[in-house]
Amino acid sequence: MIWRTVLRNEWRLLMADRALRIALGLFALLLVYALVNGVVWTRFLERTVEAVQAGNTERADAIESELIDIANGGEPISPFADPRSPYVLGGPSASHTAVLDPGPLTALAVGQSDLLPYYYDVHIYTNESSSFQQNGEVENPLNLMVGRFDLAFVVVHLLPLLVLALSFNVLSEEREQGTLALTLSQPVSVRGIVAAKLAFRLSLVAGMALAISLAGALATGGFASPGRVLLWCATVVAYTIFWFALAAWVNSLKRSSAWNATVLVGAWLVLVVVLPASINIAAGLLHPLPSRVQMITAQREASNEVVNQRSELLARYLEDHPEMAEGVVADEQPQMGALIWAATDAVNSRLEEVTGEHDARRAEQIALVRRYRFLSPALLAQEVLIDAAGTGDARFASFQSQAKAFVEEWRQFFVPPILAGEQLSASVIPHLPKFRLEEEKAGDATRRATVPLIVLGGLLVIVGAGAGAGLGRVRGAD
Repeated sequence: MIWRTVLRNEWRLLMADRALRIALGLFALLLVYALVNGVVWTRFLERTVEAVQAGNTERADAIESELIDIANGGEPISPFADPRSPYVLGGPSASHTAVLDPGPLTALAVGQSDLLPYYYDVHIYTNESSSFQQNGEVENPLNLMVGRFDLAFVVVHLLPLLVLALSFNVLSEEREQGTLALTLSQPVSVRGIVAAKLAFRLSLVAGMALAISLAGALATGGFASPGRVLLWCATVVAYTIFWFALAAWVNSLKRSSAWNATVLVGAWLVLVVVLPASINIAAGLLHPLPSRVQMITAQREASNEVVNQRSELLARYLEDHPEMAEGVVADEQPQMGALIWAATDAVNSRLEEVTGEHDARRAEQIALVRRYRFLSPALLAQEVLIDAAGTGDARFASFQSQAKAFVEEWRQFFVPPILAGEQLSASVIPHLPKFRLEEEKAGDATRRATVPLIVLGGLLVIVGAGAGAGLGRVRGAD
């Protein structure tokens, strides 16, 4: 009965408070705007992926058609790009692009999808330097620096502000207006009243966030991964409850509404802004990434060094890869393709040394952030939301690993005929390697989210226990 009365009264107060109505309306507009941004970005990714995959087919068909024409007595379109040469057929003109499809819930959280490459042009020249290219796409540096405005950003950064605006005076206002003593003269408890009030506000805030999230998942096919949708919804609800519990705890300290607002805004500033920024800055300072210029310089120096050492490098390559030696022309002057490949492999080896340092520093940065993410519920929630959306580091790392394996498969297909000086025909086209992305298992994202959600739940229990204990000490005369 008391809950029904409190909820009815809360609805009347909301309808009478113009500022709260405006705040809720603005929050709803921000959610819709964020979703539209996410959907637009997802459609862009889908169109790009579709165009890239169509390009794979077009290149293969064009090369096959030219090879058939040559077999029938025709001439190569360019004497410098004879597709019968494995060095040409395995090069950029007939490259195959490895593609990462948009994540299941990319429309809800852009995550790393606007920073990390989601397709690689694979050919025998592909090397570690390619991993740092954004596929030739031009992006506004400001967008890359501040990130895109998506639902994950609204939930993690702006939703707490709405929660605090709705609940900073949930109890202090009653005391300041002198209605608390009158209310407690009835057979009710402070805990029950505050719980009913916060439950009503929680249903409004979380309800709007979940409704827009589910609409976005429905519009972009996200329900094909129901586990990720449930993980997203559970994280949004847990994160929202945490901030309401924190507001209840601050209200239980029996201070003024102004004091409550100051403390809660300060808590938001520390937990959502200062701590995450400090951890990221510390990761960059303690484990700085090598300069991009260093990689370019290393590639240039390696290229200059190997120009006059091709024969020596070829001999060294065949010594290191005896399985490739069969069929190599044993003349005093090896085939030019074999010499060029030996030089290319030497450059690639040098670049692997440079990028190995980059990868090690990057891993150290990620480890530091993961170690201290438990200090901020915002970092915990953001990690789970992005991972649930399929736009986190884990999925991109898996794609990059598979793409590198495909590069090696492509080389293994073309290097033997390059070293042997063979010519290829149209019959080889159906047998060219093709990239097939192996998506992670359905429960992998949930498994990774277990620890962050347990910690977030622990923080919620601690704050909730503090709020419950504090509210239990509140009396009508306070």
